[in-house]
Amino acid sequence: MKILAIGAHPDDIEIFMFGFLCSCKKMGYKISTVIATDGSLGGNNDDNKLIEIRKKESQNGLNKLGIPLFLNLPDGSLGNESIHTTIIKNNIQKVNPDLIVTHYYKDYHSDHINLSKIVKNVVGHYIPVLYCDTMMGINFLPNYYVDVTKYMNHKINSISSHVTQKPERFINLAKLMNSYRSAQCNLPKGSYAEAYFFEPSFPFSDIRKILPESPNILPFHIEHVNGFL
Repeated sequence: MKILAIGAHPDDIEIFMFGFLCSCKKMGYKISTVIATDGSLGGNNDDNKLIEIRKKESQNGLNKLGIPLFLNLPDGSLGNESIHTTIIKNNIQKVNPDLIVTHYYKDYHSDHINLSKIVKNVVGHYIPVLYCDTMMGINFLPNYYVDVTKYMNHKINSISSHVTQKPERFINLAKLMNSYRSAQCNLPKGSYAEAYFFEPSFPFSDIRKILPESPNILPFHIEHVNGFL
């Protein structure tokens, strides 16, 4: 089983998909990661220096999953040229995955939106696509959750690798967001969950059998959500 995660920027996979991918790797799945843009708008350094620094940060952040592939498309204008679609399509075909995880097409960021639409268009009905959460759940209604509590420290460490991005703010947002998604599953306080959305389409009407199991339904106790009410 091959899973391909495609993030728009360096650090996107770490923030939005890392726990799910760790869970898939634990199941024995082969994980591939692709970073679409060069991340050159994510700081005040010289563009070329920043690009190289962010590559190293991504390599450190994703080292538990493997070596990421960098497509080096322009940060902030992903999808503005037809060649971008060709490059993304060619690299998906090289991996030939059984499942792709990427951004949601109603995300808040134009690069995320365009990447999502490109991926969906180029894979058609040949590869199922799982969409990751948006920052703080904006415009996102999940229909699949995965308990990532056991991987949360690894996720925090992976985000911490992105020193140029002042990672503490993204660590705090990830912890808050994943705590909230955990509460939606009625998991005990102190748990973390990532949320995803799958849109059934022929011939992939139901992909739950290939995904890590969702959290079990627990009896409701008010202490599970204490602090969220």
